Amino acid sequence: MRVKKPTSKRMTTRLREGIKKKAAAQARKDKKSAKKDVTWKSRRSKDPGIPASFPYKDKIIEEIEMRKQEREDQKRRMKEERKAALRMNDNINDEDADMIIDDENADDDGSNDMAALLESAENAARDFNGEVTVDREGDDGMGEYEVIEHQIENDDDDDDDDESENNSEIEKSRKQFDKIFKNVVDTADVVLYVLDARDPENTRSRKIEETILQSQGKRLILLLNKVDLVPDEVVKQWLDFLGSSFPTIPIKGSNGSNGGKSFNKKLTQNATGNQLLLALKAYAQKSNLHRAITVGVIGYPNVGKSSIINSLTLQHSGKGSNNKNSGPCPIGNQAGITKTLREIKIDNKLKIIDSPGIVFPENYDSKSHKKLNKKEYEAKLAILSAIPDKQIEDPINAVKYLLNKLSKDNSMADSFKEFYSLPAIGSKDLNDFTKKVLIFIARKQGRLGKGGIPNLHAAASIVLKDWRDGKFQGWSLPKSSKSEDQNNSKIPNGASGKRAPEKVEQTTIVKEWAKEFDLDSLFTDVFGN
Repeated sequence: MRVKKPTSKRMTTRLREGIKKKAAAQARKDKKSAKKDVTWKSRRSKDPGIPASFPYKDKIIEEIEMRKQEREDQKRRMKEERKAALRMNDNINDEDADMIIDDENADDDGSNDMAALLESAENAARDFNGEVTVDREGDDGMGEYEVIEHQIENDDDDDDDDESENNSEIEKSRKQFDKIFKNVVDTADVVLYVLDARDPENTRSRKIEETILQSQGKRLILLLNKVDLVPDEVVKQWLDFLGSSFPTIPIKGSNGSNGGKSFNKKLTQNATGNQLLLALKAYAQKSNLHRAITVGVIGYPNVGKSSIINSLTLQHSGKGSNNKNSGPCPIGNQAGITKTLREIKIDNKLKIIDSPGIVFPENYDSKSHKKLNKKEYEAKLAILSAIPDKQIEDPINAVKYLLNKLSKDNSMADSFKEFYSLPAIGSKDLNDFTKKVLIFIARKQGRLGKGGIPNLHAAASIVLKDWRDGKFQGWSLPKSSKSEDQNNSKIPNGASGKRAPEKVEQTTIVKEWAKEFDLDSLFTDVFGN
């Protein structure tokens, strides 16, 4: 069979130029028809708006309408004030006053702009003085609160050193320790110390407790938050253990679903928030002070301080948990959301101070009481979700720290394996096991680099995020009082400072403070014991 010679794709110049002329003619025709089109088209891309599938679309639209209505009300109120001033000063009737005001609005459409400018100037002045009024809300008289932000000032002498040497969240938190904590304690009559129910001991600082005890007239209440992430028996053990030192209240600051198994379903946000609010109001009535009781809220980052305050304001206003995403304090499931001291006036008898999360400078293990190195300390804070994801330098080491914790209980280990559908993995040691687990998760989640190599760093970040969100179970159990007393003598001098008060004095304090806050009746109604 004879193979044909391949034909050339070259064309004549006449044909090529003819194609160019036809293409140019078609372009001119399209341009001419586009000019005849009456539809106006902007050069800027159209805003797609809020997608219909966005879960909070209705809320955003409602907020936009509320702002629009507020602007219209403000404009109407300013018009009435201007009209009243014209009638009083110039003896002008209503019709003439309306004409003058309309002419002023036609010449200068900036009445709202001037008001906004004045408001901006006032806010700038408050910023300069270190105090900013944020908002004042009310709901038909059902409840009203005022929010004031206090800016945290930095020392001028340390600014350059901070930027050049210590830019980590841990170092910043240590430098703010004296400023924030002492400010809250000095101002507050009652200090609410928020602990994470998954690991209360590591989110607790004995130095803080001793400082508050040494302050005359201060009251300290421990709040065991996130009780929906640990079993009922674990919560009861921690309540008994912590309740021997200070009055302790279990609380659920947020009703957000974590996508995993939920515990303590009787302890809802409404029940626990109402419990805490009643306790604070009982103390406010018994204190007989001729001013509002100031309540300071402190704790590690991401333990739920702002969520608890929002829960209290919602209980006071009667809105309940249907407004879980609203409130005076911004919230988010990560560290560092609250950046300023925020003062919320609930009513004439109660005022609450929300503070940024503080990583208390105690870098030792709560069980072994051994000082941790920098790598171990960062892993500990990462497991406590006390530092943002971007600040974690070695997430793989943090996951190893987490797996070591989960391996001490079969139910926690099974929860982790079930969530990630882990097969049986053989390993030589913890490092090898951690590496194989992250390889499996990276492949399953599609976190692969060039050549299909698993990205262990990205897989570790996923595990830490799922742990922070409560997707799988994990908790710690309290130590016995006997082992605690033995270990107290082993604590380094720089770790906790002075020794804790005697047990007899501590028991007396707990009983007296529990009576002041009526905690016995509250526990009977809510916790059932």
